[in-house]
Parts: sequence; structure tokens; C-alpha cells
Amino acid sequence: MKVLALLLVLLGCSQGQTVELKYALFTATEIFDSSGAVPAIELAEQMVNSNDSILPGYTLAHIGVKDTKCDRATSLSLFFEALSSPNPPILGLLGCGCSVASTPVAEIVQHKSLSQVAYSSSSVELDDQDRFPNFFRTYPSDAEFPLVFNAVIQQYEWKRVATLTQNEGIFTGNFEKLKQTLVTHNVTIQNRVFHSELPIEGLNTSTENFFFEDDDYRVFFISAYSKYAQHIICEAYTRNYTYPRYAWILYAWYADEWWTEDAGTDCTSSQLAEFLDNVIAIQVFAVPADENAMTDTGLTANEFATQYKEKLSTSNYSNYSYSYLASIGYDALWTFAFALDKTNHMLQEMTRDDILNTTGCLGENLRDGMRWESVSLGNFTNDNRLMSCVIRWNLQRTDFLGVSGRVHFNDVGSRFQANSQIFQYRLNKSNGTLQLQYFARTEYQNSTTTIVHLSNESTGTVYSGGVPPDGTPFNKVNKFHDALVGCYYILAGLGILYSTVCLVFNFTQRNKRVVKLTSPSLNYFLIAGTYIMYAAVFLQLISSTVLDGVNYARCILDTLMSNIGYCMAFGVILAKMGRINYIFNNPRASKTTVKDWHLIIVTLLVTGFGTLLVTLQVAIPQLRPTPQLIQDNEHRIDQGEGVRINNTFYSCFDDANVEATAWIIVTFLYLVLLQIVGIVLAIQTRKVKVKVLNDSKYIAALIYISSIVLVTRAVAIFGVYNLLNVSEAIFSGGIIIVSTAFLSFVFIPKMVSLARDPEGENIFDRSGNITAAEISLSTRNVSVVDEAELKTKQLEAKVAQLEKQLQKYENEKS
Repeated sequence: MKVLALLLVLLGCSQGQTVELKYALFTATEIFDSSGAVPAIELAEQMVNSNDSILPGYTLAHIGVKDTKCDRATSLSLFFEALSSPNPPILGLLGCGCSVASTPVAEIVQHKSLSQVAYSSSSVELDDQDRFPNFFRTYPSDAEFPLVFNAVIQQYEWKRVATLTQNEGIFTGNFEKLKQTLVTHNVTIQNRVFHSELPIEGLNTSTENFFFEDDDYRVFFISAYSKYAQHIICEAYTRNYTYPRYAWILYAWYADEWWTEDAGTDCTSSQLAEFLDNVIAIQVFAVPADENAMTDTGLTANEFATQYKEKLSTSNYSNYSYSYLASIGYDALWTFAFALDKTNHMLQEMTRDDILNTTGCLGENLRDGMRWESVSLGNFTNDNRLMSCVIRWNLQRTDFLGVSGRVHFNDVGSRFQANSQIFQYRLNKSNGTLQLQYFARTEYQNSTTTIVHLSNESTGTVYSGGVPPDGTPFNKVNKFHDALVGCYYILAGLGILYSTVCLVFNFTQRNKRVVKLTSPSLNYFLIAGTYIMYAAVFLQLISSTVLDGVNYARCILDTLMSNIGYCMAFGVILAKMGRINYIFNNPRASKTTVKDWHLIIVTLLVTGFGTLLVTLQVAIPQLRPTPQLIQDNEHRIDQGEGVRINNTFYSCFDDANVEATAWIIVTFLYLVLLQIVGIVLAIQTRKVKVKVLNDSKYIAALIYISSIVLVTRAVAIFGVYNLLNVSEAIFSGGIIIVSTAFLSFVFIPKMVSLARDPEGENIFDRSGNITAAEISLSTRNVSVVDEAELKTKQLEAKVAQLEKQLQKYENEKS
């Protein structure tokens, strides 16, 4: 019987008799116009019907073009109207012109045993195979849009983008996938959703931060219908958010000259055209790899374009305008035809069981009363679920080369990744006309979507004035000001020279009485400490604009050197003052002698504990000072050439590291403790009568200065650490000041005393009440006077006391 049916069909074909297969053709106008694809679809219909190898014995014919107006209710109404059309019933549907109109119909076509092939519906929502099992589309899904969009973002090396999204499913459904794709490629994305109401809430109010001004975004994507896009770009034009300081991206599927339509904005069409110049438009759109290659439809892409334009020029299509959807619509009809042709061959050449096993349509049935032997495309009815299942199975496996490129479908009925088109609006300055110029396409290879410019295009032709910035702050890493570095290098160098002068003085004059009494061997430690501190200034001012070994070494060594040097110098001061206090606090000749090595031990203990603290600081990773790139608040954020310059520098202090901050405080508390000890000793020795030994007033001044420096140092570290030159001026300046003070208050008085009394004859003040024990201890404890000299001094002191007694006696007698 099946053979007989086939013979009858062939016989009918030979006699010129064909069976007409009907389908519904829906398009859309109003907010989205896809009607320009109708001439192309009818061209495809003619090509199919004239091809004897496709659907032999059958012809395709639509039941009339229906305009859904891109409206849900209208689309549903037209669909049910198509179902009630006279015999033969429709086998399928092409449309419904836009995503909004396609969605409600796609949900119910399977219940009428129909399949739907869309040529202008891209919504991600339609990828839901559970809701839309019989829905297919030759227009790529918006699920592919993030890949194309990301390819554009990567092409121009943008790292931040803001999207302005209309609160409609077709737009909001894209955002999450777009965000996921961009974030995967280390691109930051912000999104603002606005309602489909005019005026757009917050758009005309600068305080609303509608364009993310607070974050200085410069690359914007408007995901909205053209009417709302007009309002957004009008406001952006008013604020001068234009190229080359800003980049804008739109959909390329807006109607031709959409900016000239009256959308109720405050801008003229010429102003909108001026704004659109250099704006990129993206179309997730299938394009052929070779426009001259012969396709499976019998035309090359170029031949199709020629015939399509010729068809538009005829009087029958005077109401239609050119549409970029033409090639997609043409291939949609061929998709339907190829699937029906394969179904026809299966029905004629395979047994029922073979078809059921091949297609998996085991659970589907023919309509009641129908025998398998009589099944054909020509007697299809809307309750023939088995036939519907087989057509759907063949649609899923359709794979051919069309004029829009290769047509084949993924598991959810959407066209596989295809090459897409990238456009740019370009304004002809001479005549004021704005055109949408095709300048690049995408290629999908090895799981990567890339931009391929046309032969006469490049980044330079797309953005002749330079690629707009994305608003990402340019992290300018600052170095210390040259004047500061030069000045402090000079001062630190002079300080080292000063230390050297003091070293020479201490060495050459070490046997002089004035110098002997101040323990010259101990002075070497003080000089060494100042050397270390001056050297730390040189190291501190070595800065680098990259995170390298220089910055790491600077942070580590400066922490060690500045603290160790200070502790060493101050330890000498404390040791000397401790010795003076020991001598003159209840002096007795029998007191134990304090040798220089005792003082050296004290100095080493003070220095050693300070060294232990900073050594632990640099040894323990959690406490270690490491270079951190921080904001330089000393400089304002520059706004040059549309690029925000974020001034930064590498700091050794990280205020976010609680452990490190706490340890720095511990180190400071130790230094404060040393200051307190020094102040107590200065107070207790302020009445010492031996001038050469009585450094209390100098020590008090030194402690006063070092305390101020310590406070300013704390301010530099904790208070103004994010002011590059200010903090360094305070920190390094403090080191220079305190180092110079150590040397000056120890050696300048000795130099002056030596100049006035080279032999040290007037070391001991005879006018004061100096006891023999004080003289004895002061000389013995510093080991500078031999035994004969000691006796002489004791006798001189005794004579002085007797003279006073004699003078007193004479005064009483008179």
C-alpha cells in the first residue's frame, strides 16, 4: 500500500498535479518591524516549489501574511484564526515576527500538533525546551549575544561596562548570562533596570546617578526598545556623554532611521544623529562565511541579495522596506521545507516500526480512525501527534548551508553559534546623513568568539579619535618628589659627614680629659647608631613604581635600620645618664666603680631588645611590612583626556593588617618607655656640679626633641601614611633631626669645652660644693685619672674647704 501511495504521488507529479501544503506566516510591525522578511520568504517559497527534488508532489503556500504588531494578545488571536482556516489545515507556522509575539504561541503549538520556525525571535526565554518543545528558530538566540558582546568588549580592551535595561523579559532575561560571561573574562558590569514608562524614572535628575557617574563608567549598553533608547541618548547628549570620552553600544535590530521617529524627546533627529556617530551596534545574526559560495538552496548569498532587492522593487512589495532579516526569513522557509521533505521520504520509504524506532515517537498516536497506510503530508490534521513528532524530529536534525550561513539547531531548537555582524553608526559630516555601517563579524572557533574586521576596516577606522576609555581608573604609581629626595639626600649625606667628623674627633681626642670623662669608647656606639639612621633615610627614599625587590627590601631594611639605629644611639644616652646618676646619687668613695664595659652592656641590652622586636616583626609573615599599593591622597584624582587617573604609591604600612599594626604599636611603646626612663634620669642629674659631666640640660633638650620626633613619626605611620611626600618628609625628616641632635648634644659641648680648656684644668668647678667623694667617683668610675692625680684633686678640694672655713672665721672675728 505504501508503494502504491508513492506511485500515485509520482503519477500526480508527472501530470502536473500537486498537493498544496499550507503554513501560517506571521510578521510584526509597531515597536519592532520584521515585515521586510516577507518578500524573502515568498522568494524561498518560489524556489522550493520550483525545485523538483524538494517535496515532490507537493507545493508550499502560506495562508496570508498576518501582522501580530509585536503584541501577545494579537498574536494569539491570529494563531487561533489560522487554525480555523479552510482545508487543508496548516502544517506549521513561520513567525511570529518578534519574541513578545512568539512566546505565547510557542507555548501552545505542540498541543495543535504544529511546529513553529521563527525568523525574528531571539529571547533567551524561548530556549526553554520544556515549555516550547516544538519551537525552532533560524535567528540566533540571545543566549549567544553575551559571547558576541564580550568579543567586542575584549576587542577594545574594556574592563568595565554599564547596562541600562528596560524591564521587559526580552532584555532582563539577557542580563544574567551577560553578567556571567563578562565576569568570567574579568569585566566589571553594572546594571540599571528602568520601567517601560515615559519619562524614564531618574533619567533627567543628576542626583539619581542614572549613568553611574559616581563610579565614572564610560562604556554603556542600552538594552531597550528604540523609543526608550531615544530618551536615554537624548539625555546623554545633553550631558555631553559622547565620543571620544564615552562609548555606547546598541542593538542593531532597530528599524531603519529609528532616531527620526517621534518618541517625545527634547532632542531633534539631527542631535540624536550627532550623538549616534561612532556608536557600535551589535547584531547576533548569522552571516555567511563566503557570500559567493553556492548554498543548498540554489543561490549564493550575493545572488539572494540581488533577487531580494529586485523583488522589493516590484509593485507587489511596495509596502515593504529592506530588512536585515531577509536572509534569516529565507532560510527559515527552507528549514521548514527540508524537514517536511525528510518527513515525506520517511513516510514513503520506511515502515511504521522503523519510523517509530528511529524517531523515538513511540508514545504518539495517529488521529482516531486513521490507518498507517494512508498517512501522508497531504492528509495532515492538527490531532495527528505522530506526524507532528516526526516533523519535529526532522526539524531538530535539519542541517544545510543557507544564504545566512550554516543552519542547524541545538538541543533547545535554537540555531547553533553562527558568525554575527558588528555595525557602527557613521555620520557623513558633509550632508548630515547617518548610516549603519557593517564593519566586522564574529567567528566562533575553539570555544572562543573573536572579532574579524572587514578588509577595509580596523580599530583605527572604527575609533579614529582613539578607543574611548572604560572609566577604569588608571593606577598611576607615584614616586617621591625629586625635590624632596634631593633635599633629604643632601641632608642625610651631610649627616653622614657630620658623624664622620664626630668619629674623628672622638678618636683623636679620646685621651683628653674633657673627652675621657664622657667615655669615648661608648661614643662609638652612638656614632654607629647615627650612621645607621642616616643610611636608613637613603634607603627609605628609594622608591619604585613596580612591585619588585626594591620595594620589599626597602620595607624590610628600613624597619630594621631606623629602629636599631635609634635604640643604639638612645641606649648610649641612657647608659651615660645612668652612670652620672649612680655617681652623684648619695656619693661615697667606697661605691663600686662603673666601668665602660658596664655601660656598653647597658647599651647593647637596650639595642638588643629593640632589635628583637623589629626582627620578630620582619620574620613573622603576619607582621612583616610588605609594600602595598594604596591611594595617594596627597594628589587629587586627575581627569585628563577622559581618563580618571588614580594616584597611588607603594606603602610599607597596611592599616588593614591588624596584627602588624598592633606590633608596630608595641614597638612604639618600647621607644616611649625609653623616653620616660631618660626623662627621669635627666631630672635626677640636673644638679650635678661637674659641668663636663652634667649633660642634664642637653639630655633634657635631646629627649624633648626625640619625643617630638617620635610623636611625628607615629603621625607619619598611622595618620598621614596615605600622603606620599608629606608622610615621608615627616618620617625621614624626623630621623635626620634626631640623629643630628644625638651628635650635637653629645659632641658640640665637648668641642667647645676642649677649645676653652684644652688641658682640662677647669673640669671641676671650685666654686661649687663638690665633695671629695664626688670627685673620686667621677674620676674612678670613668677610669680617666691616675692615682696621683686623684690625690691631687682630693687635696685641692680639701684646701678649698679649709679656705672657706678660714674666711668664715675671719669674718666672725671682724
